[in-house]
Amino acid sequence: MPLLPARLHASTRRHEAPTTVAVTGEVRVPLDLYAVDELRGNVDLVMSRGETQRLFTQLAEALGYVGELPAPRGLEAVR
Repeated sequence: MPLLPARLHASTRRHEAPTTVAVTGEVRVPLDLYAVDELRGNVDLVMSRGETQRLFTQLAEALGYVGELPAPRGLEAVR
């Protein structure tokens, strides 16, 4: 049976914090990949500082936390 997209998800890797590279502004988020509840692998999500700012802002807005949620250290929420 093929896996439906609704059964696939990613979660941040336990005990591994996101990292940043100060010189380039690169942000690296370690993720575990799952099919239903079975670990299928892992990958690092790598984004530029601007991409990370936009993603954080979009997620905060979608969750209704605009103005209430502090930006992650080293990032400023942008619109």
